[in-house]
Amino acid sequence: MDAFDAHAHLNLPDFADDLPQVLERAREAGVGSMLCVGLDLPTSRRAVELARLHPGTVFAAVGIHPNHWGESSADMDAVANLACEPGVVAVGETGLDFHHDHTPHQCQAEGLREHLRLGRSVGQPVIIHARRSDDAVLRVLQAEAGLSGGVRHCFDRPAPVAERFLALGFHISLAAAVTRRGYKRLKAAVGGIPADRLLVETDCPYQSPASRAGQRNEPAFIRETIEAAARLRRTTPRELAAQTTANARTLFLPKGPQG
Repeated sequence: MDAFDAHAHLNLPDFADDLPQVLERAREAGVGSMLCVGLDLPTSRRAVELARLHPGTVFAAVGIHPNHWGESSADMDAVANLACEPGVVAVGETGLDFHHDHTPHQCQAEGLREHLRLGRSVGQPVIIHARRSDDAVLRVLQAEAGLSGGVRHCFDRPAPVAERFLALGFHISLAAAVTRRGYKRLKAAVGGIPADRLLVETDCPYQSPASRAGQRNEPAFIRETIEAAARLRRTTPRELAAQTTANARTLFLPKGPQG
């Protein structure tokens, strides 16, 4: 199996003590590529560093998470400079988070718009975070001209929401929710996502799959998400891994691996 983890936070302190072992376990599990996603300027810099240290295996996305935008918006120019570094293949993660109240909603929306403009200017896809905010995120996306595409990461919503993102040219990335009990509307939606617009991710160290509840998540655990998604789509894990890897490479690496 050759899998592409489309959203991982290997740049966080959770992996400071054993990252080499984490990467080796990923390799042994068939995870050949990982997108390391920034949450603020320091983690974006770390993502770029990891892409430099592990070319062809780790790629970077740089951005400021909506929950950090209030205290970190002044760092956006530095993030924009990072977007041109080797190994950087996406902008984000960005979006709107209405679950937490760290940052006023209007302020988050401006941050989302700035990331969309950056993605457009550098020709990179944008990683979208939406928590209790899909309608508001979609309104911002619909108002922006010339979107550079991207992915609604960690998707956990019903089919009509997926269809709206797909209509704007976005990919849908599945995480560990598909491995858990419940999530009936999400699971019903999985089979309807076009094969060439589907991605898989861990969002590690968060979002551990059902069999790893309470553990730190890591890229090697993506196999369980792939297996669950394959059952929902009535295909094999190997076929789904191959399709989602091809999709990720088409989205993030249209000109081939960067390093």
